[in-house]
Amino acid sequence: MIKERFSPEMQQNLSDDAWMILQEDYRPEETLKYESLFCLSNGYLGTRGAYEEGAKNSLPCTFINGVFDKSETFMRELANMPDWLGIRLYVEKELIGIDTCRILEFTRALDMRHALLAKRYILEDRRGRKTLIEGIRMVSRANVHRLGIRLLVTPLNYSGLIEVENILDGSVINFGDAPRFKVKHTRLLQNSCLDTHGAYLEVTTRDRKLCVGTGSRMEAFSDGQPVMKNHSFHAFGETAVEFQDFEAEQGKTVEVVKYAAIYTERETPDYEIHCKVRDEIRQFMADGFDAELSRHTAVYARMWEDANIEIQGDFELDRAVRFTIFHLMSTGNERDEHVNVGAKLLSGEEYGGHAFWDTELFMLPFFACVFPDTARNLENYRYHLLDAARENARKNGYRGAQYPWESADDGTEQCPDWTIEPDGTCYRCYVAVYEHHVTAAVAYGIYHYVKLTGDEQFLKEKGAEILIETARFWASRCEYHETLHRFEIRQVTGPDEWHEPVDNNLYTNYLAKWNLSYVLNLLKEWETTEPVLYEELKNRLSIGEEERGHWQNVMEHMYLPKGKDNGLLEQFEGYFDLQDVTIEACDENDWPIRPKALETVPRSQTQIIKQADVVMLLHLLGEEFDEETRKKNYAYYEKRTLHGSSLSPSIYSVMGLRVGDETKAYRYLCRAAFIDLTDLQKNTREGIHAANAGGVWQTVVFGFAGVSMEEDGVVDIRPHMPKEWSGLSFRLHYRGAKLSITVTPDNQADVKLLEGSPVTVRVNGKVQVMGGTS
Repeated sequence: MIKERFSPEMQQNLSDDAWMILQEDYRPEETLKYESLFCLSNGYLGTRGAYEEGAKNSLPCTFINGVFDKSETFMRELANMPDWLGIRLYVEKELIGIDTCRILEFTRALDMRHALLAKRYILEDRRGRKTLIEGIRMVSRANVHRLGIRLLVTPLNYSGLIEVENILDGSVINFGDAPRFKVKHTRLLQNSCLDTHGAYLEVTTRDRKLCVGTGSRMEAFSDGQPVMKNHSFHAFGETAVEFQDFEAEQGKTVEVVKYAAIYTERETPDYEIHCKVRDEIRQFMADGFDAELSRHTAVYARMWEDANIEIQGDFELDRAVRFTIFHLMSTGNERDEHVNVGAKLLSGEEYGGHAFWDTELFMLPFFACVFPDTARNLENYRYHLLDAARENARKNGYRGAQYPWESADDGTEQCPDWTIEPDGTCYRCYVAVYEHHVTAAVAYGIYHYVKLTGDEQFLKEKGAEILIETARFWASRCEYHETLHRFEIRQVTGPDEWHEPVDNNLYTNYLAKWNLSYVLNLLKEWETTEPVLYEELKNRLSIGEEERGHWQNVMEHMYLPKGKDNGLLEQFEGYFDLQDVTIEACDENDWPIRPKALETVPRSQTQIIKQADVVMLLHLLGEEFDEETRKKNYAYYEKRTLHGSSLSPSIYSVMGLRVGDETKAYRYLCRAAFIDLTDLQKNTREGIHAANAGGVWQTVVFGFAGVSMEEDGVVDIRPHMPKEWSGLSFRLHYRGAKLSITVTPDNQADVKLLEGSPVTVRVNGKVQVMGGTS
């Protein structure tokens, strides 16, 4: 077992192998990958899994959810905050570190059950002195402002003085390993001693002058007695260093503990930040590391009760699925309704921490079914930025609300107009200009959230306003074709971003029509059942009969390309006229190999696509199409999808199950589940693929477990268990009820109501009322 690599004292805090992700050797070229994999987040902030003593090729990052800055960049992005991790140990000026010593033993492991990063090294310096260092790191979920590290330091063949530096590094920047893109988003305000001891840095973001304070203290114990002496503090530019030392005895372990805390002006006035950080650390030290660790792990124990998926019979896939859930649930924020979940969570710089359509279509179902409070916050985030979406529509010449393709903290469009290549050349980026389907995704997210949670209050108080304004946008975005008597959406980009812009992308047209239809039906229903609400919305938002009539006309006459007579749906007008290139083989990782034709023909001139587009439509609105149409289009587009986006494999897995292609569905699930752990796309260094994580959960629950929530409120379960599995179990929240679901290899399901409202469940056609009578 992995935890047996550690000492007995460490083992008591660690889990079994099903919950552990192992790094068993140190390779500098893999450092950035493991920094992403070993990121610890608590919804409020995230810290990449960098080494405390520093390492080659490292990109230490601490991101606070919602703290963005632009400065010289093209967009507002999560600002890299001072690195709080720094701990350096020296013996006679020799740094005890992985890059300065010979590594005799090495283990690092992410404990997902407890949300801890554990390590064990034996390092030998140039003079032959051997030091055993073990440690755990935590980013507390119980008190999100507290962060801590405990090291167990044992000199194995020497005694002597060990010097210790507790470091806060404010010199960190964004994109530190990319010379062309480096940027510093903070300015130093204060570098000082935290109190009588310790270190404190206060910085401000450069654009909006948001203050952030980071503080730390360090102490050390041997046999329970403090051993640190010779305290001093030094301010070196933007780096704060608390220096101490202790006498080390051969074979005797010294416990070194670093207590840290972070506050921003978002939680407390700027003039109180230093005091707030100081007092937090004082209380942290008074409580003790173990007490906070216990509270932290207790929170995760409660979270895992609801979030865990257990796959029996396939250990590696079971752990990989758990890994994706761990990072997704660690980043979701149940306390703050002004933050979202970025495309790389809080684990990397790519995409600047921005929210995309990923949130509503890939991640929201997980949160709605597992952590409904977090899901409601994600919906409220969109509501708070509705005025910005209105302004975005107005700026682009449309009515209503047009949500930005990339959203940060203020709701303005953060997708850059220009992109700089590594060689310095620039090209115009048209994504925000043409890729408008995110607005329909926001509307669909409201529909799906309410369907899963039953939160009618949100729908009536906030969601309806968003829905109405998104319908207004689509009605103004569509153009009327006089000759053909139809409404069209021209010059648009669908989910497949390798063909832009096109006319009448099928996915976009369908979702626009759905958006209009849903709002019209809702208003019609409320006109009778909720007349007070209906009149209030009509008056406040100035909805006239003429406008509703226009929406109805657009909806009824929306052009929906039907494709060929054989049932194939055309992704966009002219798609079938492109060169027909297909994918013929996969590599050793079961990833599609790029067809040779693309070496001479631009992909935009072929039918090769980046990711699920028509198949994404079939996933969301499959009831609009008959079974034969779904099968034909899945088979056709599956052969032409290169999965250039991590979003894609999970959708093909779910749809593979729906059309009966179970073997490929299982392969697609494996691709998705291992995409970061095995670095399948060679970009894990940039952060964990958040939407993929949500897609993996949906694939297991909505796909292989066959769970669907019907419009009549029934939970329908029709499992598709793969032969590799001997069992599957998980929990779901649904409209005030909490269900436990266990699926067996013979595609049966045992459902229990754990708490909450009665719910009707249908397993393979057999109906039972949980919490009521049959």
